[in-house]
Amino acid sequence: RICSHLTRMPSERLSIISAYALLSFFLYWNPTSASMVAQTPPMGWNSWNHFHCGLNETILKGVADAIANSGLKDVGYTFVNMDDCWQINRTAAGVIIPDPAKFPSGLPNLISHVQSKGLKFGLYTDRGLKTCAGRPGSYGHEEVDANTYASWGVEYVKNDDCNIPPGGDADKDYGRMSLYLNKTGKGIIHSVKGSEPIEKAYNVSNMRRVGHDIRDDFDSMMSLVEQSHEQGLAKYAHPGFWNDLDMMEIGNGHMTTTEYITHMSLWCLLKAPLIMGNDPRNMSSDTLMILSNKEAIAVNQDALGVQGTLQANYSVNTITTIGPVVAVQCNSSVSSQHWLYNNSTGVIKDMGTNTCLDAGSGHGQVYVKDCINSTEQQWVFKDHQCLQAKSAPGKCLDVYNYSGPVVQLYSCKSHGGTNQQFEFKTDGTFHPNISDLCLDVQSSGQLQIWAGPLQNSSHAVVLLNKDKMPHDIKLLWSDIGLKEDMSYTVRDLWQHKDMGIMKGSYTATNVQGHGVAMLKLTPQVV
Repeated sequence: RICSHLTRMPSERLSIISAYALLSFFLYWNPTSASMVAQTPPMGWNSWNHFHCGLNETILKGVADAIANSGLKDVGYTFVNMDDCWQINRTAAGVIIPDPAKFPSGLPNLISHVQSKGLKFGLYTDRGLKTCAGRPGSYGHEEVDANTYASWGVEYVKNDDCNIPPGGDADKDYGRMSLYLNKTGKGIIHSVKGSEPIEKAYNVSNMRRVGHDIRDDFDSMMSLVEQSHEQGLAKYAHPGFWNDLDMMEIGNGHMTTTEYITHMSLWCLLKAPLIMGNDPRNMSSDTLMILSNKEAIAVNQDALGVQGTLQANYSVNTITTIGPVVAVQCNSSVSSQHWLYNNSTGVIKDMGTNTCLDAGSGHGQVYVKDCINSTEQQWVFKDHQCLQAKSAPGKCLDVYNYSGPVVQLYSCKSHGGTNQQFEFKTDGTFHPNISDLCLDVQSSGQLQIWAGPLQNSSHAVVLLNKDKMPHDIKLLWSDIGLKEDMSYTVRDLWQHKDMGIMKGSYTATNVQGHGVAMLKLTPQVV
């Protein structure tokens, strides 16, 4: 069934994006800044998603061998990045000490092994006093750390933002590390978290995290994509600076192959760094196929460097029973901003969608789902008006970064905090105690068209089916700012074949639930 255009979103049209991207490059480009590296989104692997704190030199050497031998290096994955838990202390002179139990041969030996495979090495630090796992952070040690990393041959630094001391300032803290990394002259990539203001991030980094830590499920993956759109981040992306949607979950086993293809397609179109988060030593053939799709990767690495954006929504005749909760400007006339709290059961019901606030897996973004008798949908008011999930002790409802739009579960603060304090108003709205925000259920079309320009007047398009049922999806050239009388060769980048020369429109048939058709449109030369 081809669904009619019931909803159109105002969007950035591709006819002006290329010019804007060129202007942005010259406005943002600073020959003394970190933007001289990462001219395309970095590609590689990171240990955290799969191994967390369980990394060691045996694992990292094995991963490097697997990337080199599986063909992943040949399609562009070049970084082997060691995340948190590698450091244990500092010397009297302040030099960081790797954990000898995890790295008995020493980091220089490990890095030499990685480099012998034709790969590059990256590592993790934190702008705070300690890392998120409680290891030594870089606060106050930025210069010695930058020089140490450079002496080891490190070419990528992921800089987190836990355990910040009083007076800590993201822009200044990240700025110090950026300064000293640049002074080494080694062209080291600097990756920062979302606490760094996006308007300043390109001056101190090459990539900035968009939102929460990704989980290996479709809703978590999609919420990061949607946050990038809602925050208008595409205009900041350019060669030398990229919006980081987080490490990929492809191959970790909790999404379907169809969903992992969607994951890869969106990361490529949105010019996100392609940092694998699986175990490359143990990959299925499907995982290797998805990660090594040269045509999808070419979209990500296109030298024009323009991030794709959401161009249009289609509605379908199905009822959405799962949706992310967001904090937006209050409007009591909007039915989805009306909530009912049942004091006896602890259930919080959205009256507009007839769904209930659900804690899900106990961390990350919060959603509404079909109301069921479950502790995941039972909430208790604690001290300071904090709402704690009954199924996740110690986790409270929280508005991310105090500004929205993401509403998430996060560790309860001992003295509360305005972003964790909530109240129900007499008009039925549900407020965090910050500004004039209200909780709402994010609405969006089930079928979406994402697109972005490529070199040589070509265009990349992702036709996304967010519904659970298969649908045909029709792309009109006008949806993405193209002239209807133009003819384009349409190539399907997952089927790896040309679908024909089309004029005005193209229809992808039977796009699977949570699936995509990823296309490249190449203009016909007259």
